[in-house]
Formats: sequence, structure tokens, C-alpha cells
Amino acid sequence: MEDPRILMVVREPEARSAYERILDRIGVSYHTAGDFNEVLRMTVASAYNGLLVDILTLVRCSKEEKNIAYDCINFYPTLRIKWDSRQQSITLGPQEESSATADTAAALTRFVQDRCGTFSARCLRRFARKDTYLSLLLSSSSSGLSGAAALKTFTVNISQGGAFVHTTHPFGKADRVWLSFPELVGEAPLEAGVCWSIPWGGCRSIPGIGVMFDQGLSPRQVEWLKQVAPN
Repeated sequence: MEDPRILMVVREPEARSAYERILDRIGVSYHTAGDFNEVLRMTVASAYNGLLVDILTLVRCSKEEKNIAYDCINFYPTLRIKWDSRQQSITLGPQEESSATADTAAALTRFVQDRCGTFSARCLRRFARKDTYLSLLLSSSSSGLSGAAALKTFTVNISQGGAFVHTTHPFGKADRVWLSFPELVGEAPLEAGVCWSIPWGGCRSIPGIGVMFDQGLSPRQVEWLKQVAPN
């Protein structure tokens, strides 16, 4: 098996140099992106085993880039890191500290070997998103769309491969959901898997779920998606 290849996203030159020094020292194969738009181009073109994300780059990215970031973070093994220019040191994000060793180099090595090494290198196949509000019924079962259990809601954005749907219901990653669009009268609901979620009150963003449509859409569903979210 080939050594894991990591994609690192970091905007600030000083932080980038610091991260590259430690990755070179521990012998990690990596590429570097300056923002998440570049991450999208690179992950579509090449396969990677994992993602290193500079926390400041993530915090400061645009709304559109955050959509890409959520997709990538939930698709690839990801480690969040932070450069402290005052202390001239690299620390791990709050999500990582509890399970990580105090030695940052050792933590990075363990991340690459244990998490990225067991994840087959993959490309991120992705369609262009379009911000658009489409009414829909959302349910955790195909039979629930015709009853009171169906949630009346809308898309925040949509692509030919998936959508971000507003909801405050606590769906979990890998949950199955069904979406029925009024515009697709007579068609079966679109079945999808939940890839990530933003809980209500979790951050300054619209709560909801990112879903990926299943394969096997009908020709009419495919054509409708091409019309509402052209590439």
C-alpha cells in the first residue's frame, strides 16, 4: 500500500511554513491548498487519504467555502490544527485534544498512520451547488411522507448530487431520509443519506442537514435536478 497522501488547507504564509516544516520532519506526503475553493478543485482532480485543516482558515472562510468544508470534513479523516504565532507552536483543535498525545508531531504521525492509513485514497465527486429555496417534505421513512410525521421545509442549496436542507430535527450522520418535492408530482421521493448536520444553536449558521442523493434516480428526476442546479 502506498503511503497516505494528505491535503492541507491553510491561508496564512507563516502558519503554512510551520505546518510544512513539521510534516517534512515526520515524512508525510502532502499537498497544500490556500482555501476551500482550491480544496474542491484538488479533491475532484486527485485522490487523498485525509485532510489537515488550519482552524483560522476554516473560521474565516466564506459561506460558500463552508459548504465545501463541511462536505470535505465529513468525507475525509480530518485533523484540525492551529498555529500560535506568539508561542511559535502548533496545537490541536478542541475536538482532537482529548484523544491526542501532548506531542504534536506524535499526534500528527498517529493521525496519518491510524486514521488516514486505513482510509482508501478517494476523490471528492461533487456537483456545483446552487443557492435556491425549494419547498419539500422531509421524512425518515418513505411511508411517513403522507402523514403528520413529514416535516415541511426547504432547501438552502441544491446540486445534482445532493442538497442542504433546513431542519431543526436531530438527524444523525448516515441516517436515511426521503425528500418529496411538490414540483415532482407523480414521482417517487428522492432517497438520500445524511452526510453532516448543523444543530440548532450550534453555531451562527442555518440549522439543517447535508444529504447525498442515492443512485437510481428516474430520468425525470435527473432532468429536473439539471434544471434547478445546472453545472
